[in-house]
Amino acid sequence: MSSLRLTAVASAILAAACALAVPDARAATCGEGTYAYAGLGGKGAASGVSATIVPTAVPTVRDGHVDGWVGVGGPGLGPNGADEWIQVGLTAVPGAQNVVYYEIVRPGHGDVTKELRRNIGVGSKHAFAVREVAGKPNWWRVWLDGSPASAPVLLPGSHGRWAPQAVGESWAGTTSGACNAFAYSFSNVRFSSALTGLWSPFVRVQPFQDANYRLVRSSASSFVARSAPAARTAAKTP
Repeated sequence: MSSLRLTAVASAILAAACALAVPDARAATCGEGTYAYAGLGGKGAASGVSATIVPTAVPTVRDGHVDGWVGVGGPGLGPNGADEWIQVGLTAVPGAQNVVYYEIVRPGHGDVTKELRRNIGVGSKHAFAVREVAGKPNWWRVWLDGSPASAPVLLPGSHGRWAPQAVGESWAGTTSGACNAFAYSFSNVRFSSALTGLWSPFVRVQPFQDANYRLVRSSASSFVARSAPAARTAAKTP
């Protein structure tokens, strides 16, 4: 898994804007160690985020990895500027199909990345969520297909502070060259308001679209995050 995530909505807005505004960013996006994103971030504090994610093309990963995930938190968003986040979704590395994973990063503990299911083929549909535990501020849990997939975990300082994210991601790895290719369909993208607890589509959004990647929205709660040009399609988007 990557050691870098979207730090916050404001930072991601700036990064996406720069990538789109500077033509030379296209060459740098898939350089050694670089990250690129296509997806959506919400602007309100969340107590949960969920989406159904489907790989709609076979990933082509030359180095590093590609992901499609939902989550909250990010680098520098924990206590005293520590890295802290929780996310769940799909990931693929060179020569392998997507797998279901979750990742938890928190200060004072080793980073946790756990594989839940292997060999997720094109068209396979799974519902992913991270939710704050009811009645336990700062405690979060990963959910897969409507069932708990992790134990509750304490993420200090997270209550009422973090925005929801639903994102396709590529990490270029340790070499430079052609960009990694992916295509993930996100549907039923929702967040739970930290104020009311009600679930709804992202009310206010910020799109992320770095060079060489595309965000294709089809409704208020669905989109495709993919590489550009599009990865070879092997199944219709739901």
